[in-house]
Amino acid sequence: MKTLRIVVACAATLVVGQAWAQEQAATMETAQPAQDVGGVTDMSRSDAGAPKGITRQQVYQDLLRSQQSGEKARLQDLYHGQ
Repeated sequence: MKTLRIVVACAATLVVGQAWAQEQAATMETAQPAQDVGGVTDMSRSDAGAPKGITRQQVYQDLLRSQQSGEKARLQDLYHGQ
């Protein structure tokens, strides 16, 4: 008898938990917080929120940009070439 009560309590908890999780997900989708990231958009995620890889060309352009701006040299000095 006690086992049956425990099973029923666990089942009820799971059902309520799932309903609450779905309710939270629905409200979170509508409100997107504003984030100040210095004018840089987050291109590492697709519109659906899944991670999206960048192309070799984008990586190469980023490398060139960091070399030209001196950022690569500053990071090299900061981390002592590690």
